[in-house]
Amino acid sequence: MSEVIILSDSNESDSLINTPINEKIGNSQQDPVSDEFDFPEVQFDYISNKNNITDTNKPRQGQYGINNSKSLNVISNVETSNEVFTNAFSRKRFYTHDMSDSFESDQYEKNICTSQQLIKEPIKKSKNKLKEERLKRQENLIKEKTLKAITAKKLKNIRPGECMKFMKVILDKYIKEYNFYPEILVTLNDTNVSCNFISQLIPKSITWERSIEKDSIDENNKIYTEINKQTEKYIIVIWNWNEVVEKLMDDSFCTSISYIRTLLPDYNMTLVIFGIQEYFLYYKKKNKLKNNKGSGSKSSNETKDFKIYKESPEISKQQLEVCLAEIQIINKCNSRFIENAADLALMIYQYTKAIAEIPYKLEKKQHFDKEYNWYIAGDNKDTVRVDKDGNGLKRLWQQQLCQFNLSSLEIAEAICSVYKSPAQLVEAYMNCTSADGSKLLKDLPIRRAVGPLTTTRRVGPELSKKVHIMFTSENGDVFLGNND
Repeated sequence: MSEVIILSDSNESDSLINTPINEKIGNSQQDPVSDEFDFPEVQFDYISNKNNITDTNKPRQGQYGINNSKSLNVISNVETSNEVFTNAFSRKRFYTHDMSDSFESDQYEKNICTSQQLIKEPIKKSKNKLKEERLKRQENLIKEKTLKAITAKKLKNIRPGECMKFMKVILDKYIKEYNFYPEILVTLNDTNVSCNFISQLIPKSITWERSIEKDSIDENNKIYTEINKQTEKYIIVIWNWNEVVEKLMDDSFCTSISYIRTLLPDYNMTLVIFGIQEYFLYYKKKNKLKNNKGSGSKSSNETKDFKIYKESPEISKQQLEVCLAEIQIINKCNSRFIENAADLALMIYQYTKAIAEIPYKLEKKQHFDKEYNWYIAGDNKDTVRVDKDGNGLKRLWQQQLCQFNLSSLEIAEAICSVYKSPAQLVEAYMNCTSADGSKLLKDLPIRRAVGPLTTTRRVGPELSKKVHIMFTSENGDVFLGNND
């Protein structure tokens, strides 16, 4: 067979195409291998172009000619000759294209490859972008978990019990001179409160220091904790009874407190006077014995350990109370009398605990102000749960009626059996006069039990009047009755 297959669709071009075809057929008949694969001639529709056939096809046959016998060795089934014939035709026709056509096909393939690369690049970019978004989302989740952990840790540190671990009691070094010093030290150690003795600005004073943990997150979502020291603005000044007596005698009691206030203007100050009650007791008994000279009894003061008060000047309790009132009003300084070391140690522990719980109480107050700013924040004691379907409204109505004095659950059930809701009761009050409304509930029977021996009881006029006033009065200051 020839390398060039020309499809014929008319008879007018037969003379033009028979000669080359016959020449090729003659050449192929000389090949013994090609004789085995002779195919019948197939007529196709053909639009002739003599110039293209005579001029262009001949040189291309010499350049791109393919041995027909080699190409047909692959075919083994004669029944598929037509299909193979058309496939061979398509292959031969490919080689008859011009060089410009082959160049255009190469350029077309390059364009296809370029377009495929352009398609792959956005896909690759989109994959990278999705990967980055996924990593960023994971980092945000880790960061949120870390922030939640920091918040939980902060709330845990300010809770009662845990907050005491971050408190330190700072005692002035002169407190060691008092006999109550060992008791204070033992009490603080037993309650796991750390303390330190240093020289204070105010002699014989006690202050507090809080350790605050400040957590931060780095780029890798790691938590770094920084501990800061914060001095709490609370101070206790301890004066012994003899110091108080001396300051009252030379009239320097109030001026000393005023000087401390100028040094610490923002501090909450408490003055502790230690052992002053025994001093007043000594002089009270001494004055009483003076009035009883004729009794002949010896002074009991000498038998007791009151010798330390003998050489001290005498002051009255009224003098001290006047000065304490003055420093409380002018200098905003509270005062307390402590008589023994155990009470003083307990007071220091109570102050430490109260100061440690300040952040927790402030946080709790802010939470209540934010969540319950328009109604009273109450506990869950004696409350009635009402769901979205209205289950529990009857029990709530009974609970409201039980709030009245002289009322009980049986009386509330008796009223609820007739008036199912407050709206029905108010409607009944609106449909009657005020006098009839105050007596509306008095004859309602109260059911106590079932049986022939049960006694009957009624609501009564007093409770009926109270309920009527409650649901009809427009004055919020009116009293429901004398018994309330």
